[in-house]
Amino acid sequence: METKNNTKIAFFLSSFRAGGGERVTVDLANGFAERGYSVDLLVMKPVGPYKEQVNPKVNLISVDAGRIIFSLPKVIDYFRKTPPEVIVAIDEYTHLMALAGRWRTGAKTRVILRMGNMMPELFKRYGGKSKFLPVLVRRFYKYADGVIANSKGVRDSIIEVTGIDEKRVSVIFNPKLLPVIHSLMKEEVSYDWLTKKTLPVAVAVCRLREQKNLEFLIRAFAKASSVVPSRLIIVGAGRDGVRLQEMTREISADDRVSFAGYQENPYAFMAKSDIFVSASLWEGLPNAVIEALVCGMPVISSDCDSGPREILAPDTDYRGRLKKGLEYAQYGVLTAVNDEDALVSALTKMLTDSALRQKYSDLAKDRMLVFDFPKILDEYAKEMGI
Repeated sequence: METKNNTKIAFFLSSFRAGGGERVTVDLANGFAERGYSVDLLVMKPVGPYKEQVNPKVNLISVDAGRIIFSLPKVIDYFRKTPPEVIVAIDEYTHLMALAGRWRTGAKTRVILRMGNMMPELFKRYGGKSKFLPVLVRRFYKYADGVIANSKGVRDSIIEVTGIDEKRVSVIFNPKLLPVIHSLMKEEVSYDWLTKKTLPVAVAVCRLREQKNLEFLIRAFAKASSVVPSRLIIVGAGRDGVRLQEMTREISADDRVSFAGYQENPYAFMAKSDIFVSASLWEGLPNAVIEALVCGMPVISSDCDSGPREILAPDTDYRGRLKKGLEYAQYGVLTAVNDEDALVSALTKMLTDSALRQKYSDLAKDRMLVFDFPKILDEYAKEMGI
């Protein structure tokens, strides 16, 4: 319900690419706009599929200047002319831009940094001109008014890397628009493996990149499907797409593994498949795993840093990790990272045991309530001080 509110708030992201953080940011901006706040959404590169999902009530502001560093004068200009009461920045680049913009202008804006991935994993991959980013992060994050992590594991990594006092780092899960997802999952899909289903189908929804460990997943599924005739649909796009399709053909699994590309409505694919699977090397708090639960799906996920254990086994120690094997957890199945035997075993069991699938499907309906959008929006409002 919309209520009149004169508080001006802002969100800041790098682009509208099809990523979890981008989805969360657009949803939050839209949600606060619907509640009657004056909402600015700053973006350095206003391109990507989520741009079309921005609510018309949100004031979209491009600070695009070709290269990231050249966007800083536009950010400074924004803080000088129309500063919000609070701004939530979404990634390392926007974090530093927001802090620099406030410092340069002396604006009274509170700066909140939202972090959605494991910082040590990100730092391993910085090189070239970005190699100084970890140094800047360690030097300047302490000037933020607050930090939001999307999981306990991400919170711990922030504290470890930056030295920020743990009392200044809050944990807020990624929000999910349950009624919207439930409506979208009922839509039809034009995909023969689902509309003319003759074999059970597993689905993975992710960007096609190293983090998601898809080559490992495809090889494991090829083994499982030789035992239990079945199919795997991979929904998503990314820089590794061509290489993964070539590898799938090389191992003669292209009759069992299909690449559906980016889909505006992945929920329809989820709802019409039999199980959801993720083999990630690391995460922050995997949106697709949460969305699979919202769709009532039985879930198999790697027990990686971090997030899957917090989602699927909330009563266990979130820092615990399987070294090998698998765990039939409260809300899904966890497998040790890169343990092919464990993943093959989990896949064959879940694909053949209808009672187990039904059990996890029923439990998913309870677990999804933890991520309900209004609840998470209230938590963000409290952290933002609005």
